[in-house]
Amino acid sequence: MDIDQIELLPIVIDGQAFKPNPDGLWNLNEIAKALGVTEPGQWRTSVRRALDQNANLHLAHGGANPGTWATEAGTIAYAMWVSPDFYLTVVHAFVAMRNDSIIRTRLALLAAAESDAKLAQAVPKAELVDRRLAANGIPWGEACRIAGVTKPQLAKQYLVYSGRFVCVEHPSEYRKILKPAPRGFAGGFFKACSVSYGNEDGFRVTVSGLAWLQSKAQEINAAIADRARRKAAAKRK
Repeated sequence: MDIDQIELLPIVIDGQAFKPNPDGLWNLNEIAKALGVTEPGQWRTSVRRALDQNANLHLAHGGANPGTWATEAGTIAYAMWVSPDFYLTVVHAFVAMRNDSIIRTRLALLAAAESDAKLAQAVPKAELVDRRLAANGIPWGEACRIAGVTKPQLAKQYLVYSGRFVCVEHPSEYRKILKPAPRGFAGGFFKACSVSYGNEDGFRVTVSGLAWLQSKAQEINAAIADRARRKAAAKRK
């Protein structure tokens, strides 16, 4: 809908509602007569002169609808002049709107300050991750968390299935470990490390590896979810 076609609301003055004509103008003479107040012809204030200069007031001397016609702004200004109650209503509405704006601004500033504080706390952690990535890499589980891979161990299984990881014997224990295929190490996506001291992966993820993992996160998560659905369907049979 065009803004010019929006229907203007009536203006309520001292309990009486006044509607505009199809051109969006109010007849101030009719308002004065209905309320028993001073005619707009006697309204000779600086506000009236400013409204005249900005085409908010129109005089119709003849025709079917003579009188002083006003835009919404002009009608409200006239109502404030003739009705103290309407004047106070407008003042109170402005004060409420102003205070609401101030409160909203303060809340926004508090939210921004809180966000900045959280960011300040997060930056050292991010810098620490960057340093570890640039040095020896980060563990698989942490890399998955950063990249948005939801199930690190199931992700390994899918990557073995798709040929990007391999399943090999643990060097000192009778079990299998899942790790990147040799080309992943050769390409600089992963770094080999000892499986001692609780590191069961035997590898770390580098900066390039993390970028690669992020690019594959959606594919990996979708494959894991599809596998879970197929397992659930098989159990129902």
